[in-house]
Amino acid sequence: MTGLPDPSAALAELARLALSAGIAANPAARACSGRLAGRSLAIETLDARFVIHFEPGAVRLDTGTDPADATLRGSPASLAATLAGREETAAVLGDTALFEDFRDSFRPRLEVPGKFVLEDLGDIVRLGVKAAESTLEGLANAVRNRRDP
Repeated sequence: MTGLPDPSAALAELARLALSAGIAANPAARACSGRLAGRSLAIETLDARFVIHFEPGAVRLDTGTDPADATLRGSPASLAATLAGREETAAVLGDTALFEDFRDSFRPRLEVPGKFVLEDLGDIVRLGVKAAESTLEGLANAVRNRRDP
């Protein structure tokens, strides 16, 4: 099949948008990008790989094969679960402290009004994780279909 986007480039762009939004909205993510400046985290799933390069107040992503300080590797579902902190099913190679700092700092934080029911907050988080899993599974299916004759 032709005309399908490169899965690594598509995932990298999706991650760049999400991480840039996180840095803009979340002081913990901004601080983390500064702490991790000059370091990198690779994300690998199926035939897709991209590397997050941390800079003060920003991230840069590429799809190169250069080594990274830490690598998160697994299926799309295991990556989503590990990033959400639900399960540790994806492999973390290299500097695990870098990965944990990234995951903890970039985790979405919602301002909770006084009367907001925490159960609703859990529903919102679960919905966001399901949306991320759905996106990753869609890309995985596109990669599989790309290989099928």
